[in-house]
Amino acid sequence: MNASPPLVVVTLRPATVEDCKPVWLWRNDEETRRASFDPSPIDYATHQSWFLGSLDNARRKIYIVVAQGEPSGVVRLDIAARQATVSIHLAPERRGQGIGPAALRALADLASGELELAVLLASVKPDNHASLAAFRRAGFTASRAGPTVTLARDLREGKG
Repeated sequence: MNASPPLVVVTLRPATVEDCKPVWLWRNDEETRRASFDPSPIDYATHQSWFLGSLDNARRKIYIVVAQGEPSGVVRLDIAARQATVSIHLAPERRGQGIGPAALRALADLASGELELAVLLASVKPDNHASLAAFRRAGFTASRAGPTVTLARDLREGKG
């Protein structure tokens, strides 16, 4: 019998200016870069400019994933109409603990409630098995495959 990993409880809090450096460090982690569509390292000045601009962008929401009281990763929504594209990456030391699926479930709850979104989408490299599994465990289904796997979660009542 396969035992399911224990359910991890996470909270999401809006990112602040103080989160800029930790998010940059997580994004530049070698494994995170390998899983990204742009695997290039990002210098701090470029990241800082993007991050601060993102905090002021009403169509982009950045949340810090908090698990066991500790910042453990970041999730982002890029919003267009009533749907949003999801991006997630975790602190290297927090991977493999069930935090990713829990963060994605919390994000779906926030998106369907407070943000009144209908659909979440994500694009993942087909060889990124950990991300694919995390999205699937969080209720996303693959809607298209190829060089990129597109996953979706319908948030409308009774659909997600």
